[in-house]
Amino acid sequence: MKTKTVATTKEHEVLRNALLAAVRKTASDMPADQVLAVVCVLVGQLIALQDQRQFNNDSIMQLVTENIEAGNKRVIEDLFKAKGGNA
Repeated sequence: MKTKTVATTKEHEVLRNALLAAVRKTASDMPADQVLAVVCVLVGQLIALQDQRQFNNDSIMQLVTENIEAGNKRVIEDLFKAKGGNA
């Protein structure tokens, strides 16, 4: 079964912001590539927890890909909005 696209909710933003705050608090001195590696392990664990009766590997990986792209787009847009910002 394919995953479905849903609009970002307040709860999604609260979770995202809490995760970012935890990274800033816990790993403020850790190199960005190491933070990324740790978060990738977490994503892998979350993938493994998906109900395989509902979602196949391709649909879950598509979900991950689409959301990575959305995150990249968001950062680039925020850079352009910032005073003197560029991407």
